[in-house]
Amino acid sequence: MTTLPARIDTDQVKHVHPVEEVVSRYGIELRPVGRALVGRCPFHPDGGRPNLYVYPGNRSWYCYRCAVGGDVISFVMRLERLGFRDAVARLEGDSLVACPTPPRPARRPSARPRRSFAWGAAERACLAVAVELYHNRLLTDPAALAYVEGRGLERATLERCRVGYASGEELAAYLRWRRLPAQAAVRVGLLRHDGREFLAGRVVVPEIRGGQPLWLVGRTVGPDGGDPKYLGLPGGKPLLGWETAVGSPTAIVVEGVFDWLTLRGWGLPALALVGTHLRPEAQRGLARFERIYLVLDTDEPGRAAAAKLMRTLGSRAVPVLLPGVKDVAELATCPDGRSIFHRAVQQSEHARAA
Repeated sequence: MTTLPARIDTDQVKHVHPVEEVVSRYGIELRPVGRALVGRCPFHPDGGRPNLYVYPGNRSWYCYRCAVGGDVISFVMRLERLGFRDAVARLEGDSLVACPTPPRPARRPSARPRRSFAWGAAERACLAVAVELYHNRLLTDPAALAYVEGRGLERATLERCRVGYASGEELAAYLRWRRLPAQAAVRVGLLRHDGREFLAGRVVVPEIRGGQPLWLVGRTVGPDGGDPKYLGLPGGKPLLGWETAVGSPTAIVVEGVFDWLTLRGWGLPALALVGTHLRPEAQRGLARFERIYLVLDTDEPGRAAAAKLMRTLGSRAVPVLLPGVKDVAELATCPDGRSIFHRAVQQSEHARAA
């Protein structure tokens, strides 16, 4: 059991252990309703609609059927039938376990951040340490390194973009060695609540702004590496590569991570949607550019997304058709891939002017 001081700072306990995260860790699925998160109460048979309301704003919870409520400490006390100090020790010791008979277990504990990218110092440190660890692992892992190099990426690009590889067996121990709290890594989404790495077995690409990683996305290794192919940290998804493109009057918009890495290797101002959906904040960001080249995949979803982006972005958007390949990443392994890409852009401009 964790040793506690004589006086316990309950405000600090509630700050370090957000009530919504602790409730989720007991296997209770929460969904947003207004300013609250609502789930099924574990203190009574909840056969009807969910009655447990969790309020992150004031760090409290209340069941409108049981007519009981409180803070994160009282939740642990009531659920595990512990005294005050034992409940605090359970929280501080990070030894919470799923409720033995939850009314409706969640498919997986929620790791959604409370505010996208608005991290504290501990969360930012965990992100930076993870990027450091994953990058060093990639450069020393023969299989992962062979995979990315087989995709046509040069070592200079890997180092410049701090590309990494999550082996899935190192992050928790590395965080302990660096004296960083596992709770912060859980909050940012790097670790699942059971300690497993969220991006395990994936090539990891960070979004770096101001020298600080604020989001990571992982890609499965190999053509049949698993599903989904891409997996990003929970929370908002930024335009990948923002700082490297924002100073240019033009931007090249692509779908995938390896498309973006290919263009970055060629020194071009590229942005990756990491998918086909243009989020409102991404749309506002693209409004800064005078010309936007859309180089999405040539499959049906890519063509549909390009058509939608054309309608959304208007005359500044120029669709680029790549000959004989599905996406930019395939050009990385072509001896004259860079020339093919530039010719495709030129032809698109000519077609636009005609």
